[in-house]
Amino acid sequence: MNSLAQYYQALADDDANSHGTAISRLQVAETSAKDANKLASAFPGTVPANSNLTAETGATLTDITKRHLTNVQEKLSELIKDNDYIYHQTIPAHASLAVIPKLPAAKAIPVSELYAGQDIQRITGPDIFQKIVPMSVTESASLYDEEKAKLVRAETERVETANSEMAASLDYLRLPNALQVLKGGFDQELTADDDFRSWCDTLASRDAPGSIFNYLNASKDAIVAALDKSSKQLDMEESVCEKMRSKYEGEWTQQPSSRLTSTLRNDIRNYRDALEEAAHSDSQLYSKFRQHQGDFDEMSTASETGEVDVLFQKALIQFGGSSRSGGSPAAAQGNLIDDDFHDGLSVAEQVAKVEEILKKLNLIKRERAQVLKDLKEKVMYTFTVLEVS
Repeated sequence: MNSLAQYYQALADDDANSHGTAISRLQVAETSAKDANKLASAFPGTVPANSNLTAETGATLTDITKRHLTNVQEKLSELIKDNDYIYHQTIPAHASLAVIPKLPAAKAIPVSELYAGQDIQRITGPDIFQKIVPMSVTESASLYDEEKAKLVRAETERVETANSEMAASLDYLRLPNALQVLKGGFDQELTADDDFRSWCDTLASRDAPGSIFNYLNASKDAIVAALDKSSKQLDMEESVCEKMRSKYEGEWTQQPSSRLTSTLRNDIRNYRDALEEAAHSDSQLYSKFRQHQGDFDEMSTASETGEVDVLFQKALIQFGGSSRSGGSPAAAQGNLIDDDFHDGLSVAEQVAKVEEILKKLNLIKRERAQVLKDLKEKVMYTFTVLEVS
């Protein structure tokens, strides 16, 4: 095998114009081939039965090695003759020869040699690299694409912000649900809602609110008296303990009362602070009650006389503005659609005006969405045209 490797590598070196190296490798191959021929000649004529070899194995090996030796010697004499007459290259020593590299699996063949004398353009087709976009153009297109996306994102954010502000404003004004409630009230007589009616019934069925504050004041006084009594008892107990300690001195083994009653005193102090805060809150609540005591009395009287709806309508009229019809109860029961406000418009006219504004806002919202859609289409179309061109 070494002889074969050196032989074929010598042929490759000869093709690469390394004639001296090729001669040296053939000399090595000749020596290895002679050794192989000697070994083949010494192969026994009779082989064991379990060796899977035939009786002609020795003769076959001898013929193979002899034929290879003949080929090596013929090629060696040819190369020596050519080198002596033509190349005159130095033959390196056998020890200086490089290790035989691995044989490549394939050898590149130029297309011109493969299709010599034929129309190569027709066979291979057009140049596949002629449509490659230069890197500078690709970078410019990428920057343009980023600017386009940045523009679309900015406009989209502005549209979303405007829509969010519009939705938040309408939600704060309770539109358009509030308009539906007002329009529903125009078609029928205004009556008190369930919450207002229940408040009136509660005021009429229970004791006067002032009695509740009287009860709270009485309870507060009782709690203050109980806390004062408890404090006095603790002080008395501590005083007695200290007197007995000073009287009997070391024979008095009870611990100081102040250590044992510190928790109770802290509790009493906390109860007093909480009671003061509750009293302050009750005072503020009582002042509020005094401000609206007249309203509470009217609500209680209306529930007792069955005029809750009249009171409710009267409160709406006073809250919304002055009525054109005088202040008689019969006129107060009129429909609020006929009441004028400070701007000279009736409630129905104001509702219609608000509905018209809502329609304009919805129209603006749709137009804004359509303009954004057109912008996206125009930007995409412009980018596509640039790519094609």
